[in-house]
Amino acid sequence: MNLNGIIGSLKSSRLAKDSFWAVFGNGLGYGLLLLAGIVIARFLGRDVYGEYGLVKTTMIYIAGFATLGLGISSTKYIANALHADRSHVRSLARDAVSITLVFSTMLAAGLAAVANPLAAFLGESGLVGAFRALAVIIVFKALNTTQNGVLAGFGDFREIARNSVASGVLMLAACVPLTYFFGLTGAFISLAASQGCNALLNYLSIRKRTASLTDQQSGSHKRELIAFSFPIALQELNYTVCNWGGIMLLTKLSSVGQVGIYSATMQWNGIITFIPGLLSNVILSHLSGTAGDEKAHTHTLRTMLGVNFLTTAIPLAAIYMLAGWIAAFYGATFAEMKGVMQVMTTATVFTACASVLYSELLSRGHNWLLLSVRIVQDIVILGTAWLLLRQGEGTNGMSGAMDYAVGYVTGSVAYFIILLGAVRLTDRKSK
Repeated sequence: MNLNGIIGSLKSSRLAKDSFWAVFGNGLGYGLLLLAGIVIARFLGRDVYGEYGLVKTTMIYIAGFATLGLGISSTKYIANALHADRSHVRSLARDAVSITLVFSTMLAAGLAAVANPLAAFLGESGLVGAFRALAVIIVFKALNTTQNGVLAGFGDFREIARNSVASGVLMLAACVPLTYFFGLTGAFISLAASQGCNALLNYLSIRKRTASLTDQQSGSHKRELIAFSFPIALQELNYTVCNWGGIMLLTKLSSVGQVGIYSATMQWNGIITFIPGLLSNVILSHLSGTAGDEKAHTHTLRTMLGVNFLTTAIPLAAIYMLAGWIAAFYGATFAEMKGVMQVMTTATVFTACASVLYSELLSRGHNWLLLSVRIVQDIVILGTAWLLLRQGEGTNGMSGAMDYAVGYVTGSVAYFIILLGAVRLTDRKSK
């Protein structure tokens, strides 16, 4: 096929179009948020940015659990209903969003209630306001996650892209004046405004999409949705607990400034694994579709392992070499970030390849096995980090982020090795 034929085929492919909008929207939106984070870091400095990073990172972790896994479940249920029984689509979308709103509000209220004792436990009284701001932002972030799942079920990836870019533009435009004039409070306001804008735009997009549906039946699907999402929610909870525990370890045994370095570094880890992250659903779909064809299945597995490795190794090499320049761009207080970045980013290769193995086991229905492996990974991360941080006490927190980076890499390697062993073991049992 010639070049014109390939281009024409891509233009006529809905999969290609959806993939383009998913990559374009998420990529540009993430890039705008990253740029806004750099601007905020320069204005606030390392220690205050550590408080901001604590809130932003915790927002992502808690909001993931606050959806109860409905970001994934809503996509599946709505996509299935559009092909099988369209009469329940509107009620499915409504129930998924309402469950998320109620549960995330409950979590946010609980966090706001314990803001004072939690800040006192960490020895950082200035974090009381940050935790209360976090409570509001969590609700918006959780809503965005489930709303994106609903829109993905409809196949409206262009709408997701538009809304993500719009909220990113608002974040970047608002964070400069607000952070400059109001410091940390202004940074929180810009973050909340961005998430709130995204939630509002998603709401309008869903409303427009469901308004065009006819012959809709009323009814509740809440129990069904929650039952299906429970195993996913447990994994989100485990992920949240591990990462929150890591932040608490850094804050308690090192300093909030080290949390700032850790938060900034993890943003770049996200950039390196961005493409593998977008490919996760594609990988799962193809592995599930070739379950009855061993040759095709093995070819898909090996191909996607190679793709994830290459799409991770190339940006990893570039960021590793530019680590010093990147750290300098954040400001003088982030001088330690170079070494931390060079260590922590090495975990991305193992993480990206492990995601393919994760999809392989998920396609075979080993959900509870995957939960067990993830728990082991988190124990290794937190255990290693705790041991290193305890040994480093008395160093005035100068090596806290590096200690955690070593623990993070150790856990990522262990996770990959265990998943690889599990895949090989299940292969033997199936033959």
